[in-house]
Amino acid sequence: MRLFVAVRLTSELQQAVGAFIAQNVVKTKGVKWVDASQAHFTLFFLGEQPARLVTELDPLLQKAAAGQGSFLLTLGPGGVFPSWKAPRVLWLGVEKGQEELKALAARVTAVCVERGVAPPDCPFTPHLTLGRVKSPPVAIDRETLTRGVAGEMTVTAFTLFASELRPEGPLYRELGTYQLGK
Repeated sequence: MRLFVAVRLTSELQQAVGAFIAQNVVKTKGVKWVDASQAHFTLFFLGEQPARLVTELDPLLQKAAAGQGSFLLTLGPGGVFPSWKAPRVLWLGVEKGQEELKALAARVTAVCVERGVAPPDCPFTPHLTLGRVKSPPVAIDRETLTRGVAGEMTVTAFTLFASELRPEGPLYRELGTYQLGK
C-alpha cells in the first residue's frame, strides 16, 4: 500500500485554500489542482509498503506525537518547485510554525527510517501543495501565488494515510491519527 504521514488542514483553511485555487484556476493553464478538502502538509512520504508496516509504525508514531506539543501554523507566501523557469509544483509556504513543523517531520521521519523505510532524498521543506504542472508550457499568475493565502490553524495531530492513485485524482484513506503531546 502507498503510505504517507501528513497534517490535515482545518475546515476553515480548506475553505480559504479552496477559494484561492478557484480564483487561480481561471488565471492558470496546464495545472492539475488539488482538491482543497484533501489538502495537507506532508511530513513524510513512505511510498509503497507492506500492510504489516502500519501495525509496526503505530506505537512509534504515537511516541513521536507525544514528544511534541500542539502549535500555531500560519500560511505564508506561495511559490513553485523546482524553479519559475521550469515549474512542476505550485505550493503555499508556512510563516508561523515552520520550525515546529520541521521538528515534527524530523520525528516522523526518524521512526519511519527506524522501521526500514528509506530516508527522503531531499530535506523537508514545509509547504502545502496546491497543484502540479501537467502540460508545459504553463501560465502562472506569479503575483497572486507569491502573495499566498491568509489563514492559521492550531496543529494538534497528524495522520497516517493510505493513498490510492486514480484517474480522477488520489483517494486518501485515514489509517491512524496521532494527537500531539499525548
